[in-house]
Amino acid sequence: MIRPLDTWPDVLEAVCASNAHFTRVQVIRSTASTQDLARDAEVGCVIVAGRQTAGRGRQGRAWADTGDEGLAVSFTAPHDAHAWVSLAVALAAAEASEDACTDACGAAPMVQLKFPNDLVVAGAKLGGILVERAVGKTIIGVGINCAQRAFPAALMQRATSLSLQGFAVDRCDLACHLIARVDQWLSADAERVAGSFRRRDALRGRVIRFVTARGMVEGLVIDVDPMRGIVVRTSRGDQVLPPEQTSVFVEEDRYGSASHP
Repeated sequence: MIRPLDTWPDVLEAVCASNAHFTRVQVIRSTASTQDLARDAEVGCVIVAGRQTAGRGRQGRAWADTGDEGLAVSFTAPHDAHAWVSLAVALAAAEASEDACTDACGAAPMVQLKFPNDLVVAGAKLGGILVERAVGKTIIGVGINCAQRAFPAALMQRATSLSLQGFAVDRCDLACHLIARVDQWLSADAERVAGSFRRRDALRGRVIRFVTARGMVEGLVIDVDPMRGIVVRTSRGDQVLPPEQTSVFVEEDRYGSASHP
C-alpha cells in the first residue's frame, strides 16, 4: 500500500509515541533541504520531506533531485551527540531499509556501509548520512533511494534504489522503520557500533584510493575504527584516515556520490 503524503503525520507520530529520543514529527510536502529546516526545529524533532529539491551531502556535494521517489529525513539530537553518531545512524538506515523490504516483499537486500556515511547494495549507492552541528543541536540527515527506476547518466553506474533491486517499498513505512531504528542506535555504545559496522563494512579487504587533506592515499583497507577512522595499509606503512577529511576517489571506485540528505 502506498500511503498518501497527508496520512504520514499521524502514522509517524504514532512511532514517536514510544520513542526515547524523538517526540515530534514535521512532514513537509516539498522543501529545498530538510537539513536547513531542522536548524530552526527543537531538539527531538523529525523532519520528513515528500520531495527535496536541493539536498546536500558531505564536503559540499549536492544531492540529485529525484522528485518524490526518495526518502529525505532529518533528526535533531542534542549538541553532545556521540562522535560516532554518523556510523550509528548509517546502521539504523541499513536495518530500516531491510526491515521495510521484508515487510513488503518477504525478503531484503544486504545493505552494506561505506565508511563513514554511505549505504551500498550490490556495489552501488543506496543512500547517505549527513551530520551537521548547529547551535545547541546535532542535525542528522538521512537520504535513501526508494522508488527510482533511473538516475542521471553520470550516476547510473554508481547509484541504485530499493526498486531497482526488486523491492517495492512504501516510503512512509520506510520512514517508520528509520525513526524506530535511529532511536535504538543512538543509545548504543562505541563497541556495539564498531562491531555491527564491521559486519556491514563494504571497504575492508579492498585496495582503495582516498582523497585526504594531505593528498591522495592508496592502500588496503584493513579496519574501520569508529573512534579514529579508516586504517589503510600503504607502501609507507599503516595510516589512519580521519573520516571528516577523507573521501573515496570516485574515478577509482564504484561507490560514488549518488544521494545525500
